[in-house]
Amino acid sequence: MMAGRIILIEGLDLAGKSTLVRNLQAELTRRGVPVRVSRNALCPENPIAALADQVRRDPHAGLVETGSLFLAAHLWDARRFTPPPDGTVHLQDSCWLRTLAYHTWKGTPAIPDQLSGAAGCFPRFDVVVFLTAEIGERRRRLAQRERDQPGSNDANDHLVQSDPQGYSRLEQLLWQLTHVYTKATRVETTGIPDGGLIPLVVEMLIQA
Repeated sequence: MMAGRIILIEGLDLAGKSTLVRNLQAELTRRGVPVRVSRNALCPENPIAALADQVRRDPHAGLVETGSLFLAAHLWDARRFTPPPDGTVHLQDSCWLRTLAYHTWKGTPAIPDQLSGAAGCFPRFDVVVFLTAEIGERRRRLAQRERDQPGSNDANDHLVQSDPQGYSRLEQLLWQLTHVYTKATRVETTGIPDGGLIPLVVEMLIQA
Protein backbone atom coordinates (compact mmCIF):
# COMPACT_ATOMS: atom_id res chain seq x y z
CA MET A 1 0.00 0.00 0.00
CA MET A 2 1.33 3.44 -0.91
CA ALA A 3 1.92 6.09 1.71
CA GLY A 4 -0.61 8.90 1.93
CA ARG A 5 -0.28 11.48 -0.83
CA ILE A 6 -1.06 15.21 -0.94
CA ILE A 7 -2.03 16.69 -4.32
CA LEU A 8 -2.23 20.46 -4.77
CA ILE A 9 -4.29 21.88 -7.64
CA GLU A 10 -3.27 25.55 -7.81
CA GLY A 11 -4.12 28.52 -10.01
CA LEU A 12 -6.38 31.55 -10.16
CA ASP A 13 -10.15 31.43 -10.53
CA LEU A 14 -11.70 30.12 -13.75
CA ALA A 15 -8.69 27.96 -14.61
CA GLY A 16 -10.61 24.74 -14.03
CA LYS A 17 -9.39 23.78 -10.53
CA SER A 18 -12.74 22.88 -9.02
CA THR A 19 -13.69 20.82 -12.08
CA LEU A 20 -10.40 18.92 -11.97
CA VAL A 21 -10.68 18.29 -8.22
CA ARG A 22 -14.24 17.01 -8.62
CA ASN A 23 -13.34 14.71 -11.52
CA LEU A 24 -10.18 13.48 -9.85
CA GLN A 25 -12.05 12.69 -6.65
CA ALA A 26 -14.58 10.68 -8.65
CA GLU A 27 -11.87 8.78 -10.54
CA LEU A 28 -9.84 7.91 -7.45
CA THR A 29 -12.98 6.82 -5.63
CA ARG A 30 -13.88 4.64 -8.61
CA ARG A 31 -10.46 3.01 -8.26
CA GLY A 32 -11.10 2.33 -4.59
CA VAL A 33 -8.70 5.01 -3.32
CA PRO A 34 -9.94 6.91 -0.23
CA VAL A 35 -9.95 10.66 -0.88
CA ARG A 36 -10.31 13.69 1.33
CA VAL A 37 -10.78 17.15 -0.20
CA SER A 38 -10.14 20.64 1.13
CA ARG A 39 -10.31 24.06 -0.50
CA ASN A 40 -7.98 26.95 0.38
CA ALA A 41 -7.53 25.91 4.01
CA LEU A 42 -5.62 22.66 4.48
CA CYS A 43 -8.03 21.68 7.25
CA PRO A 44 -11.73 21.87 6.25
CA GLU A 45 -12.71 22.45 9.89
CA ASN A 46 -10.49 25.57 10.18
CA PRO A 47 -12.72 28.13 11.96
CA ILE A 48 -10.51 31.12 11.11
CA ALA A 49 -10.60 30.29 7.40
CA ALA A 50 -14.38 30.41 7.39
CA LEU A 51 -14.31 33.85 9.02
CA ALA A 52 -11.60 35.08 6.65
CA ASP A 53 -13.63 34.01 3.62
CA GLN A 54 -16.67 35.82 5.02
CA VAL A 55 -14.76 39.03 5.74
CA ARG A 56 -13.04 39.13 2.33
CA ARG A 57 -16.47 39.43 0.72
CA ASP A 58 -17.16 42.62 2.70
CA PRO A 59 -16.41 45.53 0.30
CA HIS A 60 -15.45 47.72 3.27
CA ALA A 61 -12.83 45.32 4.69
CA GLY A 62 -9.23 46.45 4.23
CA LEU A 63 -6.29 44.41 2.99
CA VAL A 64 -4.57 44.27 6.39
CA GLU A 65 -7.81 43.09 7.99
CA THR A 66 -8.41 40.29 5.50
CA GLY A 67 -4.72 39.45 5.11
CA SER A 68 -4.28 39.08 8.86
CA LEU A 69 -7.21 36.69 9.04
CA PHE A 70 -5.91 34.54 6.20
CA LEU A 71 -2.42 34.55 7.76
CA ALA A 72 -3.91 33.36 11.06
CA ALA A 73 -5.93 30.71 9.21
CA HIS A 74 -2.85 29.36 7.44
CA LEU A 75 -0.86 29.27 10.69
CA TRP A 76 -3.76 27.38 12.31
CA ASP A 77 -3.51 24.88 9.45
CA ALA A 78 0.23 24.48 9.97
CA ARG A 79 -0.35 23.44 13.59
CA ARG A 80 -3.39 21.22 13.02
CA PHE A 81 -2.85 19.51 9.66
CA THR A 82 -2.46 15.74 9.81
CA PRO A 83 -0.97 13.87 6.83
CA PRO A 84 -3.34 11.48 5.06
CA PRO A 85 -3.05 7.86 6.25
CA ASP A 86 -1.50 5.20 4.06
CA GLY A 87 -3.46 4.59 0.90
CA THR A 88 -5.38 7.90 1.15
CA VAL A 89 -5.08 10.93 -1.14
CA HIS A 90 -5.57 14.46 0.16
CA LEU A 91 -6.79 16.71 -2.67
CA GLN A 92 -6.05 20.37 -2.00
CA ASP A 93 -7.80 23.05 -4.08
CA SER A 94 -5.46 26.09 -3.68
CA CYS A 95 -3.49 26.88 -0.53
CA TRP A 96 -1.45 29.49 1.31
CA LEU A 97 0.50 30.27 -1.88
CA ARG A 98 -2.51 32.06 -3.28
CA THR A 99 -2.74 34.31 -0.21
CA LEU A 100 0.98 35.03 -0.51
CA ALA A 101 0.64 35.94 -4.20
CA TYR A 102 -2.44 38.12 -3.71
CA HIS A 103 -1.05 40.19 -0.84
CA THR A 104 2.34 40.49 -2.52
CA TRP A 105 0.54 41.79 -5.63
CA LYS A 106 -1.49 44.23 -3.51
CA GLY A 107 1.49 45.31 -1.43
CA THR A 108 -0.23 44.56 1.87
CA PRO A 109 2.12 45.58 4.70
CA ALA A 110 3.83 42.72 6.62
CA ILE A 111 1.52 39.89 5.53
CA PRO A 112 3.68 38.50 2.67
CA ASP A 113 6.85 38.58 4.80
CA GLN A 114 5.20 36.74 7.68
CA LEU A 115 3.59 34.17 5.41
CA SER A 116 6.76 33.45 3.44
CA GLY A 117 8.65 33.22 6.73
CA ALA A 118 6.26 30.47 7.82
CA ALA A 119 6.57 28.51 4.56
CA GLY A 120 8.67 25.79 6.18
CA CYS A 121 5.84 24.98 8.59
CA PHE A 122 3.44 23.86 5.87
CA PRO A 123 3.27 20.27 4.60
CA ARG A 124 5.08 19.26 1.44
CA PHE A 125 2.92 18.46 -1.58
CA ASP A 126 3.68 15.22 -3.40
CA VAL A 127 2.06 16.37 -6.67
CA VAL A 128 1.43 19.98 -7.72
CA VAL A 129 -0.55 20.91 -10.84
CA PHE A 130 -0.83 24.60 -11.72
CA LEU A 131 -3.77 25.30 -14.02
CA THR A 132 -4.02 28.27 -16.34
CA ALA A 133 -6.32 29.32 -19.19
CA GLU A 134 -6.54 32.06 -21.79
CA ILE A 135 -8.36 35.24 -20.72
CA GLY A 136 -11.02 34.71 -23.41
CA GLU A 137 -11.71 31.22 -22.13
CA ARG A 138 -11.92 32.50 -18.58
CA ARG A 139 -14.43 35.14 -19.64
CA ARG A 140 -16.52 32.42 -21.28
CA ARG A 141 -16.40 30.37 -18.08
CA LEU A 142 -17.29 33.45 -16.02
CA ALA A 143 -20.42 34.02 -18.12
CA GLN A 144 -21.34 30.34 -18.02
CA ARG A 145 -21.03 30.19 -14.23
CA GLU A 146 -23.10 33.34 -13.86
CA ARG A 147 -25.83 31.70 -15.94
CA ASP A 148 -25.65 28.45 -13.98
CA GLN A 149 -25.13 29.97 -10.52
CA PRO A 150 -26.24 33.62 -10.52
CA GLY A 151 -24.26 35.75 -8.06
CA SER A 152 -21.59 33.10 -7.39
CA ASN A 153 -18.80 35.10 -9.04
CA ASP A 154 -17.04 37.53 -6.72
CA ALA A 155 -14.97 40.66 -7.40
CA ASN A 156 -11.77 38.68 -7.99
CA ASP A 157 -13.52 36.53 -10.60
CA HIS A 158 -14.63 39.66 -12.45
CA LEU A 159 -11.02 40.88 -12.75
CA VAL A 160 -10.84 38.92 -16.01
CA GLN A 161 -13.30 41.50 -17.35
CA SER A 162 -12.40 44.65 -15.43
CA ASP A 163 -8.59 44.33 -15.21
CA PRO A 164 -7.25 41.54 -17.44
CA GLN A 165 -3.69 42.91 -17.32
CA GLY A 166 -3.72 42.97 -13.53
CA TYR A 167 -5.23 39.50 -13.50
CA SER A 168 -2.42 38.25 -15.73
CA ARG A 169 0.22 39.84 -13.50
CA LEU A 170 -1.31 38.20 -10.44
CA GLU A 171 -1.37 34.84 -12.18
CA GLN A 172 2.28 35.15 -13.22
CA LEU A 173 3.23 36.02 -9.65
CA LEU A 174 1.28 33.03 -8.31
CA TRP A 175 3.02 30.76 -10.83
CA GLN A 176 6.47 32.11 -9.88
CA LEU A 177 5.82 31.55 -6.17
CA THR A 178 4.35 28.10 -6.77
CA HIS A 179 7.41 27.21 -8.84
CA VAL A 180 9.75 28.48 -6.10
CA TYR A 181 8.11 26.55 -3.27
CA THR A 182 7.02 23.39 -5.11
CA LYS A 183 7.87 21.21 -8.10
CA ALA A 184 4.79 22.25 -10.04
CA THR A 185 3.65 21.22 -13.49
CA ARG A 186 1.89 24.01 -15.40
CA VAL A 187 -1.06 22.94 -17.54
CA GLU A 188 -3.07 25.02 -20.03
CA THR A 189 -6.76 24.03 -19.79
CA THR A 190 -8.14 26.02 -22.74
CA GLY A 191 -9.79 23.58 -25.10
CA ILE A 192 -9.29 20.54 -22.87
CA PRO A 193 -12.56 18.61 -22.42
CA ASP A 194 -14.05 17.89 -19.01
CA GLY A 195 -12.05 15.01 -17.52
CA GLY A 196 -9.24 15.35 -20.03
CA LEU A 197 -6.57 15.97 -17.38
CA ILE A 198 -7.39 12.93 -15.26
CA PRO A 199 -4.89 10.51 -16.92
CA LEU A 200 -2.07 13.06 -16.53
CA VAL A 201 -2.67 13.67 -12.83
CA VAL A 202 -3.21 9.99 -12.02
CA GLU A 203 0.09 9.15 -13.71
CA MET A 204 1.83 11.90 -11.71
CA LEU A 205 0.34 10.44 -8.54
CA ILE A 206 1.56 6.94 -9.40
CA GLN A 207 5.08 8.24 -10.02
CA ALA A 208 5.20 10.43 -6.89
